[in-house]
Amino acid sequence: MYFPGGKVIGHDTTVIYGENATLLCQLTETDDDLTRIIWKKKTREKLEETVFFLIRQGGKTEHKNGLEDRVQFIGNFAEKNGSIQLFRMRLLDEGIYTCTFNLYPSGPLETDINVTVFARPAVNVRGEAPVAGYLEVMLASCFASNARPAAEVMWRLGDLENSLRTETNRTVHPDGTITVVSYLLGVPLKHLNKKNIQCVVKHNTQKDELVLNYTINIHYPPESVVIIPDSPKNAKVFWCKVDSNPEPTSYTWTRIQHRLLGSVWLCHLLCCSCCCWWCDIQIQAGSVRQARQEDDPVEREMGRISDQ
Repeated sequence: MYFPGGKVIGHDTTVIYGENATLLCQLTETDDDLTRIIWKKKTREKLEETVFFLIRQGGKTEHKNGLEDRVQFIGNFAEKNGSIQLFRMRLLDEGIYTCTFNLYPSGPLETDINVTVFARPAVNVRGEAPVAGYLEVMLASCFASNARPAAEVMWRLGDLENSLRTETNRTVHPDGTITVVSYLLGVPLKHLNKKNIQCVVKHNTQKDELVLNYTINIHYPPESVVIIPDSPKNAKVFWCKVDSNPEPTSYTWTRIQHRLLGSVWLCHLLCCSCCCWWCDIQIQAGSVRQARQEDDPVEREMGRISDQ
């Protein structure tokens, strides 16, 4: 007396875009003769179920409907192992794959394997360089682009947690990938310049979170220029110091003859009893000039800011 039976074992799998997927399929608990193994698929590219791969006795294979060299038999026909490997997985390859064993005399046995394709996010931080002010602006943006599923994007702000805020935007693309952008917003105060923060991205394709360091960049003009001598008396070297962002692009020293009239310095090109040095600072937003008397024992300084 004949008792039909048998069981097909398969496992759902997840693969990353561009990598290879292994589809395991094993027939057990039957002594029926195996005549052939058929693989069918129903994917995002084509919702209608189609046969794409045949395996016959002796491990002979036949390709159908376009996959060609992207599919390879890695099982063993004699051992009723119908496993295959799919190469260079695309997002459109995601779907249901059916492994069917044709048996004699009991007929076909099959199982469905769900194949999920993930896409790693492309991650980057785009910085801004706002000018110091008192209105809220965008300070930076953190992108996790073209991921599947969507990535989780957040900011680690440390001591700035209460003074800055974030907004998140999601864009779904036609291919099913998702771009997530987290915007960092705040009032561009001078003290924020050079503060270190982090953008953190989490995604199913990566075991650990991805951390991108970023330094806040606030542009501000110099409030003054300071000329520092190397010695209180008989100075031979003077340093021209300025606090600005961006830093000066050039320093120009100019010696100009002058004379003292009341409390006002009158600098000109005629020969006088003493002279002063001008330190001109060139920055992107303008220039700053600081004057220093060379011959007067009492150091006198004056500065002015002029826009280009």
